[in-house]
Amino acid sequence: MFNKIAQYYDMIMEPFDYNDLVDYLDDLIINAGGERTNILDLGCGTSEELIYFRQLGYEVAGLDNSEEMINISKYKHPGVDFFQADMTNFKLKRKFDNVISCFDTINYITDKNKLSRCFAATNKVMNADGIFIFDFNTVFGLINEWEGVRIEETDQFFISYDSKFNYDTLILECKMKFFIKEEEGKYASFNETHYERGYTSDEIKELLKLNGFKLVKLLPFLKKKAVKDTKLDRYQAVAVKIKEI
Repeated sequence: MFNKIAQYYDMIMEPFDYNDLVDYLDDLIINAGGERTNILDLGCGTSEELIYFRQLGYEVAGLDNSEEMINISKYKHPGVDFFQADMTNFKLKRKFDNVISCFDTINYITDKNKLSRCFAATNKVMNADGIFIFDFNTVFGLINEWEGVRIEETDQFFISYDSKFNYDTLILECKMKFFIKEEEGKYASFNETHYERGYTSDEIKELLKLNGFKLVKLLPFLKKKAVKDTKLDRYQAVAVKIKEI
């Protein structure tokens, strides 16, 4: 996954306001008692968001399993540390005060035990009282926002999403077809299939606690106030490392 799409990812994500996202995440870090010191981005992709973290004064680093994504990140950020590794099983020689993971990357870990290992690995690369922030799609969100057929179209690309949710495994299979406009009116065409598991807030809280974190905030994605709503499609989690494991 994310190999063929890597070279087109920034074009597809161009309408998204990364500056607003980073301002939001920075506020969450500061409000949780963190500081603008250093930050590791898990599942960093092309690392567009790290541009804005650097502008705020953070020392940045990124980790991703895709060689293509890492190469693009290195091109954008010369001299920055990027690590090609599996999020569920990684070790680094340095530690960080802040760790983030954006764009439902957590949901791509479709096995609960592997997600626990991801949280454990994250704990080991964080300093005491470090801030861990990530968003995740809920079961409700995957069913109601993604199941079925969707189409996304601009002057530059056409993408179709055909998604089916498995109620036994809580995993959504999304078959994507891409048509990307290139030079001289030609189109690149390719397919990718992505899998995401929906997680409940209770599961996330349990796994964080098991791996040395305390969940301090659980918010609707891109919102600053918690709400009592069982029909949220995506959460933003803020956790603090409370012990070494």
